[in-house]
Amino acid sequence: MSTSKRQSSQSITSTPDSEALASAGYHHGNLRAALIDEGLVLLEQTGEAKFSLRELARRVGVTANAAYRHFANKDALLMGLAAEGMRLFAASQAQAWAATSGDDADKFLSMGSNYVRFAQGRPELFRLMFGRYTVEHRSDELEQASNFAFAGLTQGVAAALGLSVESEETQLAAYNAWAVVHGFSHLILDGQIAGNGQDANVIVEAALKQWLVTTKQTL
Repeated sequence: MSTSKRQSSQSITSTPDSEALASAGYHHGNLRAALIDEGLVLLEQTGEAKFSLRELARRVGVTANAAYRHFANKDALLMGLAAEGMRLFAASQAQAWAATSGDDADKFLSMGSNYVRFAQGRPELFRLMFGRYTVEHRSDELEQASNFAFAGLTQGVAAALGLSVESEETQLAAYNAWAVVHGFSHLILDGQIAGNGQDANVIVEAALKQWLVTTKQTL
């Protein structure tokens, strides 16, 4: 919890057009965020990150040189996108918990369903966030965001099972619960569950309910 289509003809050694930047509303501190936001859009549009840093810079309206000041290369950009994905994911999990009425078990089930919905809504980002690429190109930013996201899952599991967050049982249960929702997410994204006529959320919720019952019985 661990590529280039069309390139701009603009020289990498050129400097940003200050008037263009001003008209776009950029100021110190938010160009990186703009690159991340547009990168997330391009990621879903192209699939498997099939775009260049130069193309991203062109889409945002700045020179490639300006983009390289924030991301040394495409690997750095993709790690930034994955880290932002983890933050978005953690926020959506927290919202799912807070928006659900009922007891902690109900809230946990809502988090599980939300996990799958996040994967369905942002499939390319989801694959980047949890794929081999991010394992091989780890960054401190991604590590911190990943740990924060997994901490949210661990807290949800602990609350649903009535355990201490720090206990060994909770840690093992969190990995087990993660395996359930993550496995379902990939099965759904790969079209392995689509043909059985049942709503994916119903399947996931039923599996998590069964997981809760079984896990509580073994504690």
